[in-house]
Amino acid sequence: MIDDTIAAIATPLGEGALAVIRLSGNDAFAIAGRCFRPIGSSSKIPSEATTHTLHYGNIIDAEERVVDEVLLAVMRAPRTFTREDTVEITCHGGMVASQAVLQTVLAAGARSALPGEFTRRAFLNGRIDLAQAEAVSDVIHARTDLALAAANEQLAGKLSQRIGQLRDDLMNVLAHLEAHIDFPDEDIVPDTQVQLIGRLESALDFIDQLLATANEGRILRRGIRAAIIGRPNAGKSSLLNQLLGHDRAIVTPTAGTTRDTIEETANIRGIPVVFIDTAGLREAADAIEAEGIRRSYDSMASAELILHVLDATE
Repeated sequence: MIDDTIAAIATPLGEGALAVIRLSGNDAFAIAGRCFRPIGSSSKIPSEATTHTLHYGNIIDAEERVVDEVLLAVMRAPRTFTREDTVEITCHGGMVASQAVLQTVLAAGARSALPGEFTRRAFLNGRIDLAQAEAVSDVIHARTDLALAAANEQLAGKLSQRIGQLRDDLMNVLAHLEAHIDFPDEDIVPDTQVQLIGRLESALDFIDQLLATANEGRILRRGIRAAIIGRPNAGKSSLLNQLLGHDRAIVTPTAGTTRDTIEETANIRGIPVVFIDTAGLREAADAIEAEGIRRSYDSMASAELILHVLDATE
């Protein structure tokens, strides 16, 4: 399947000024050439263009009708994300225009890419390793500057380099031990034995340090869940609105206004914190309120942090 050419819309769906349709594979230039007509003397068809150049023209369908006015980028392997020949077509944004260009490309011979398939090809072709592949998703879904910085470091290969160095150190120790097992006449002198033990202890310390950062990475990716609990009218929804800086939850003098949980994410010093406004805890007056209170307890059980709001007048 990796021998075929895939295509997909690389920009978020919806309305916008521009959209990008990406093609990757051995036939990317030929497929793009079937539906691209260059305009002007400086623009060329993809197969004749030099790498990493832009070309102005129109996308046309099988009946020679203009689909959209575009800029077409040509990137030749291996200097691409997937290490395959790649074409990126920048067209007008919006669901209709971008889908029309994509359908034209698919009709010309490309296959619709599966979710994450461009990153998968980058991994299979040796462009990135597994840690970097995971970082691609982390960069896309980063919700704070701190999370983005951490994801970019992993994408740049910082984690892979540290793990690679650990592997090299352990392989050196293993090679030294195997050499002395294969050649028993060569005794291990005390100094060498101490050095080997020191290397192993250093490796264990490094592994412990690496594992200690796992929870930090998990927090940066998914955030800290903080449940705001308390009796009805204690000020839970008001607190949520203050923390967010805008009115997200309805606030009224009537007890029991909040019937369901409300979740919103705030950036607290680079940490994404998911605040959960819950229904007031008391004896339920009806089935609807009982369900809301049950969900409040569920939110408490899954939260890492609980903010218990009390009414100072009581």
